[in-house]
Amino acid sequence: MRREEGAAARLEGRFASARRALAVLELVSRRGPDLTAKAIARELGVSLSTCYYLLNVLIEEGYLERLPRRGGYRLGPALARLHERASRPGRVEARVEPVVRELAELSLRHAYLGVLSGGLVTVAQVESPPEKSPPVGIVRGYHAASHALALGKVLIAHAGETGLREYLDGYGLEAFTPRTITSPGLLKEHLAGVRSQGFAVDVEEFAENLCCVAAPVLGPGGRVEGAIGLSTSARRFGEEGRSLVGLVRRAAAEASALLSGGEAARAG
Repeated sequence: MRREEGAAARLEGRFASARRALAVLELVSRRGPDLTAKAIARELGVSLSTCYYLLNVLIEEGYLERLPRRGGYRLGPALARLHERASRPGRVEARVEPVVRELAELSLRHAYLGVLSGGLVTVAQVESPPEKSPPVGIVRGYHAASHALALGKVLIAHAGETGLREYLDGYGLEAFTPRTITSPGLLKEHLAGVRSQGFAVDVEEFAENLCCVAAPVLGPGGRVEGAIGLSTSARRFGEEGRSLVGLVRRAAAEASALLSGGEAARAG
């Protein structure tokens, strides 16, 4: 009897923790990024240590993100992915996967599909050409600063003024290399160019000797659903940059046709 009572108590404790975690998410979604840990603890009626425990678990699992510049929190990419799976049964990744794979084979370079999750660019697919090792550290689910990568530039360029402002407020413009754009004014000007020319590049802006090209993938109604890109070395980019841009733009157009009109549009 005591054993059963103990098991029931432990189970109830887990339910209580789960309810508190959900309550934290609800609070952050309603009150926004200025809500501090102390305010959350006060709202939930729990100790600050318990609150930090809940927050850290949610951050580690990707359901929340800490905003150091504002002292608060925002909903994380894991929630965005859950929403995407629930609202879009035919996920972007699944439908354009063959296009990204073919791009890697044609270009003999690493090819990527990126989506926007909580303001950050998240790698939804990575493909490597035959007999070439996958890129070190960049795997499916990897997310990074949008302002320093071509994939991310494409995505935040089409996120609207509100999306860009939220990104700047939440993450700032960290300098990863001397070439990283760190001025909000210059970034806005740069993103306007991305929209007008239909593609983005980053030349050693995220890492030394890494250059990338990316173009938007459009869904029904012209909405940007993701970005397709290629990476190469700085030396090779000088030689093949123009051809890589052409390959990426054609692949993005093909993926857009798949999302908008299926295989028939692709064939046409």
